[in-house]
Amino acid sequence: MMDAIRPVRPGILIGLIGILLGISWAFWLVLGHEQIHSSLAASRAVLEQPGQEANHHAENQIKSVKHVHSDGKEHMHVKKEAAAQEKTTQHAHGTGHDDALMDLAHTRLMRGHLHAMGLGLGAIIISVVLSFTSAQAWIKTAASVFAGIGGLVYPLAWIVMGYRTPSLGPELAETSVTLIAGPGVVLVLSGVLAAAFFIFKDILMRK
Repeated sequence: MMDAIRPVRPGILIGLIGILLGISWAFWLVLGHEQIHSSLAASRAVLEQPGQEANHHAENQIKSVKHVHSDGKEHMHVKKEAAAQEKTTQHAHGTGHDDALMDLAHTRLMRGHLHAMGLGLGAIIISVVLSFTSAQAWIKTAASVFAGIGGLVYPLAWIVMGYRTPSLGPELAETSVTLIAGPGVVLVLSGVLAAAFFIFKDILMRK
């Protein structure tokens, strides 16, 4: 039994590290909630700053128009512009939009915990399955390590995405972690496909 497990022990170890990462991150999500929220709020403030500068510029333009024109009709036009600008500002900074963005950020951070737990356990299962196949020892080791590393990298991509969501927005935050999440998915799939291939091969050869 020990001889069979020996080639895949690195993958099992990495899988256990992934599970520990998931547990630790879950504790931090609960115990460090205020710190996380403050960090996300600060990132969101950076995102809102260009919009605030644009509003300030628009207000200056309105004031300039007010200063130049003295006709009653022009004043009425300025008032309409000011009302439209105020309405746009209120829409952009409404609590619903901000809350939705923060909720999405927290959801993505939580998914980092879920994926770390699930993929860590998956890496262990893949490693154990590979240990009972006819694959060569180096293939067992490589496939189990790939699955374990992928199971660590992919959850980290969700965590990074969660922190970047308030500052970059949902779509840009997702795009920014493609280079992290992509290799993680490939590594996990390589372990899964290797295990499936050798199981299927052993079934056909009746080993």
